[in-house]
Amino acid sequence: MANPRIKRESRDLDDRLADRVQEVVERSNGAAPDDIARRERLDAFRDKWANSALPDLPGGIIPGMHLCWLSTTNTYDSIDKRMALGYEPVKASELGKGFEGLGKMSSGKFEGCVSCNEMVLFKLPEDIYQEVMRMLHLEDPLEHQRNITAQVRDTAQGNKGGRSVLEGGLLEMEKDTAKANNKNIRFQ
Repeated sequence: MANPRIKRESRDLDDRLADRVQEVVERSNGAAPDDIARRERLDAFRDKWANSALPDLPGGIIPGMHLCWLSTTNTYDSIDKRMALGYEPVKASELGKGFEGLGKMSSGKFEGCVSCNEMVLFKLPEDIYQEVMRMLHLEDPLEHQRNITAQVRDTAQGNKGGRSVLEGGLLEMEKDTAKANNKNIRFQ
């Protein structure tokens, strides 16, 4: 499964919606009713987690910075914790012309910062963001995958009947792990 955080060609929402409608039409032609219901249910789950309440800001609006929305009400992943890691609130004046319509905090700790409901816009230097995303979404999962394959290989070799255990998916997992450590991957 592709990682949705890896930057891809940006597409307009209307284009994505048109593609989605076309997919549903193509699937419904000739597909069994159970398959259609299953796919529609999966699409509904996928759409449920899509960001629809927060404004989309274009990439590169603040050069060299990654932007994200942080919640003022999340006690587990608090803004103070993020600020200790280097995140900084974005002042409305930093966005420049064309973004005057975005909400601003009028008082409190984040006065003058861009906000939407309980969310506040924050920035982090792009190089730090890329380093953290690489660690969390590439290197750590690859290390976990290597450990799994090594453990299965050791178990299979100990029982001297391991060829059947290693055939198929596990061997593919080993190959994918070897190929995956690409330094040119960019996360968004």
